[in-house]
Amino acid sequence: MRRRTAGAIVLVVAALVLVLLFVLLWPRWLARHGAGWTHAPEDAAWVLPEASQRLIKQAFAGLHDHAVVDHGVGIISRGQLSGPDFSNDSHERGHGVPAVSTWLRQLLRDRAAGIRNAKTADAEYISRLLRQIRAMPGPYRAEISGRAGVFGPHGAPLDDQPAPVVSNRYVAWLAKQAPKALTAEVSIHPRQPNAEAALTRWAKAGVQDVRWWPVAQQIDLDGAAAKAAYKVMAAHHMRLDVAVGQLQRADHDPAWVAPARLKAALDAGVPVRIRLGGATGAHGQQLMPALFALLRHHGDAKPAITISLAGLLSGDRPDTELEPLLQHPQFFSHLRYGSDYPAVARADAIDLQSLARSGFIAKTDVAPLKSIYDVNPLLFAWVVMRRVHLPYTTLHFPAAVFTAKD
Repeated sequence: MRRRTAGAIVLVVAALVLVLLFVLLWPRWLARHGAGWTHAPEDAAWVLPEASQRLIKQAFAGLHDHAVVDHGVGIISRGQLSGPDFSNDSHERGHGVPAVSTWLRQLLRDRAAGIRNAKTADAEYISRLLRQIRAMPGPYRAEISGRAGVFGPHGAPLDDQPAPVVSNRYVAWLAKQAPKALTAEVSIHPRQPNAEAALTRWAKAGVQDVRWWPVAQQIDLDGAAAKAAYKVMAAHHMRLDVAVGQLQRADHDPAWVAPARLKAALDAGVPVRIRLGGATGAHGQQLMPALFALLRHHGDAKPAITISLAGLLSGDRPDTELEPLLQHPQFFSHLRYGSDYPAVARADAIDLQSLARSGFIAKTDVAPLKSIYDVNPLLFAWVVMRRVHLPYTTLHFPAAVFTAKD
């Protein structure tokens, strides 16, 4: 009996210790991997050290009063905010309880993006984003995108959508509320009912870009529905914004989209902005050689090809994608800046020490850049990309990469 009592006491004490450790370490873990920033964007002028202020000033030098154009800002919406003439049907995921890993990723992303209360997520997200943009020391415009759901072969939407859906009307409404800071990009699935009419309607409303996630949205870039959409997009001078390389399915299994799959759009007369996924496949580096081959074949002709830099500062992508782009200055005119916000707001998204060890930034830049993140992650991502150079050289991206409006 005494042994059982002693064993129970040990278990209770062990459980209490685990709870105490969780309470003590959980906030630190969230700060390390989620919202590591510590100040409001408006605090920059009196919080940032002189070295950080100097890097910011240098980053905006040479822009000749042109606005920074960020082609890589996502929108988080759970359908909580609607405009006066529409109901926002955005939602995060389909039915069912998400896996623990999915829940953690969403939690870290939300914290990094300034979302603290799930009931007011839409308002908190857009408020934090606009505060960062308005605190910039120079003009800054972000292109925000809708995200269509997945539609089956016969045009019916899937009952259980595997990925987030962001209403085009909501994104357009946001852009109208802050026209100096935001520009709208729509996402129209080529198999959705009346897709061609929807493309025409948005083109007449002044929207230029159409975003596709070919793997997550299950879009066949060579299929009949896509080719029908290309005809409408070409007629209205719209651009296709699409990802290639190693991408993830809804279940996080890898899938490969070759750059050559974009030839159907280019042959139809549709300009393409390429977003890069992972560069390595089953046989090593596959993406960049194929991308450069596409540029050599189509780069000097119309329609235009542009390439987004969004996401190239994270993980192993500086070595596998960023460095090859820096090694080919003849293609710099095709590059466009993208921050990859809100992913880039996570404290662990950009490893400054790793960038310095690899020679992409100076070691002396690490501390002042970290201070910028502590105040404004969106500004931080922009300044880091302005500081990046080809290792062992002074070759860096020209100002036009960051200000081009296409």
